[in-house]
Amino acid sequence: MKSFAYIVAAALMFAACTPDSEDLTLGAKPGTSFTATVLASNPNKVALKNTTTGAFSYTWYNGGATPVSWKHTDTLTFSKKGEYTVSLVAYGAGGSSSASQKVTIAQDMPGVDILKGGNMEAGSEAHWTILNTGGPQTSITFTGGKLKFVNQPGGSNGGIYQELTVKKDVEYTLSGVLKGGGANETWFEVIVGTTAPTQGSDYSGTKMNSINTWSGCGIANFEGELAAVGCDGLHKDGKITFATAGKIYLLIKGGCGGAGTFGPNGITIDDVKFVEAIQ
Repeated sequence: MKSFAYIVAAALMFAACTPDSEDLTLGAKPGTSFTATVLASNPNKVALKNTTTGAFSYTWYNGGATPVSWKHTDTLTFSKKGEYTVSLVAYGAGGSSSASQKVTIAQDMPGVDILKGGNMEAGSEAHWTILNTGGPQTSITFTGGKLKFVNQPGGSNGGIYQELTVKKDVEYTLSGVLKGGGANETWFEVIVGTTAPTQGSDYSGTKMNSINTWSGCGIANFEGELAAVGCDGLHKDGKITFATAGKIYLLIKGGCGGAGTFGPNGITIDDVKFVEAIQ
């Protein structure tokens, strides 16, 4: 009889502990929602305001499969123009739910100018090194907020350069404002190269763009962007990428033949930039 009583008691205890006796009903899933607003002050940033209810954890996506934020509310940056799908996954006691909406970025993010002293204002000379390329030296001076080249009688040559560090497979854009005119037997070049310049030696590299009277520009008065007034070079649009990362040298060089001249007021360059694209 005692054995039978023990069996009955054990059965009652087992029945009391079965899941059927517990309330395992999940709560409601979160009501996931948010707003996405492109900032008027920065068209490459989107302010996300989380309006979700019933959640304790959040994951944001900017169009890809990898989360970009776990904050309740955040601001995302988009470097390239286009349409993106922003998604929010919210987690609560009842599980998870998601919401998505599209945002439009109207422009690429402005790049970063890695050149120093390109505005040619007072103090800019600290970032540049004047190069003697052999023979009579072209006069190169910072004056009136511009970099000015003036030839020496009988022909001269010379340059000025700056060391830069570039990234692999990133686009760089050269720009600058040139002014001059009335030149003959004259070249004025912007060159990039990977070899450090040596005083007393000419410099050769990749000629980005140039004024060249033999090619038909610089003879008449000119003033404008290098891309518009230059007529010789491998990257006249100013755009270049590099196959390897590391140091390069940007050199501005000007010279003329024995009977040549840069023109009555020389040649000036100003507002020089070498802009690294945002990735």
